[in-house]
Amino acid sequence: MRRWHTTVALSGVLALALWGQETKVSEGRILYQRHCAACHGANGRGDGPMSKFIYPSPTNLTKGVFKFRSTPTGTLPTDDDLKRVISEGIQSTPMFGMKGILTESEIDALVAYIKTLSPSFQEGDKGEPIKVNPMPPSPELVSEGRKLYFELGCDSCHGKSGQGDGPAAKSLQDEKGRPIRILSFADARNFKAGFSPTDIYRTIMTGLDGSPMPSFAEMLSEREGWALAYFVHSLIQNKVAPKRFGDQIPVSRLNKLPLKPDDALWKSVPVVNLALQPTWDRVRSPEFLQVQSATDGQNLVLRLQWSDEKRDVSTKGQSDAVFVQLPLDAGKPIPSLFYGDPKSPVKILRWDAGKGLTVYSAKGFGTLSQISDTNVQGSGQWLKNRWVVVFSVKGLNLSSPLPVSFSVWNGSLGDIGERRLMTGWHFLVTQNP
Repeated sequence: MRRWHTTVALSGVLALALWGQETKVSEGRILYQRHCAACHGANGRGDGPMSKFIYPSPTNLTKGVFKFRSTPTGTLPTDDDLKRVISEGIQSTPMFGMKGILTESEIDALVAYIKTLSPSFQEGDKGEPIKVNPMPPSPELVSEGRKLYFELGCDSCHGKSGQGDGPAAKSLQDEKGRPIRILSFADARNFKAGFSPTDIYRTIMTGLDGSPMPSFAEMLSEREGWALAYFVHSLIQNKVAPKRFGDQIPVSRLNKLPLKPDDALWKSVPVVNLALQPTWDRVRSPEFLQVQSATDGQNLVLRLQWSDEKRDVSTKGQSDAVFVQLPLDAGKPIPSLFYGDPKSPVKILRWDAGKGLTVYSAKGFGTLSQISDTNVQGSGQWLKNRWVVVFSVKGLNLSSPLPVSFSVWNGSLGDIGERRLMTGWHFLVTQNP
């Protein structure tokens, strides 16, 4: 009798665990369709509607080939690897992180769902994280690493000084035959898997599967791996990568709001520099969007500034422009970064140097619809090689942090349509009186 009760109890526990996993996968499916499908596709094949516009091309998640792992080459990433990429995003790409945008539980649900997209997670080689035992940095290690850099032929792709200009750089392709642009080691933002010595060591020893970057685990000793990592790290000139998402933009409380781009009242409003990321393969210019925000309790004003050496004005296409994306209903879940989704639509305020202000609503990629909104005003000026644009919005609920994202177009550099610079989601936070 006791054995029978034990069997029933174990069966109940197993059933409960399976139900919990199914619930998590179901939640992850909803989150994936909202936040990931625009690029990675509804079924994870890397063929979402944004995929034809963005660089680098989105990963085909059904193949089970992942670049950013802590596991040996040819093996699957751990759950923590997937979670890290979802949470932190991938530097120098339009994949922005979800940490602070989604909860830890929601990110876990996304991981659970992504693993259902590829049979590899049921059949493939589940790798164990490589051992990472940091060695203390020293001039001797850096010198040894420099010697290894040339002996291993790293300069053939990355260039003699790590500028990404090696003789083989222009011919590199990914597994689908798509061109790959090698980025400079001088900028911390160009290290997609992280720029700390530990991150670089892990990349050297695991490789970036699906790319020409191999694993050197079979060629290097542990000491040699750290020597090479410290040398590459020594080439970084700016060792701070700006935050690309989840920043708080303070909304100052003022009795009188500045409504013009050059209004002197803006001097009392804090400035936040938000990192901009090109959606396509072009230089990162401008690098930052300066944002200021204030409210009088009824109206919100935003002043946006960015550097631009040439004033591009056109009514037909490649014109300088900026847009602000806000949730249509702040009570709904945070929308998709790419034009919202059916459950969480967005409002977009666009100022164009050629057309002026236009207001849109959208509930997903391809659903952009112009609307009439008398609660929104916008104006812009080109002042000393930079644009200054001011938006005024009436009736927004600012009682809690309000998600907001931005995009910038530079006509001279070829930006048009989905070819633009963008930010991840940030938050407008009203300051206490």
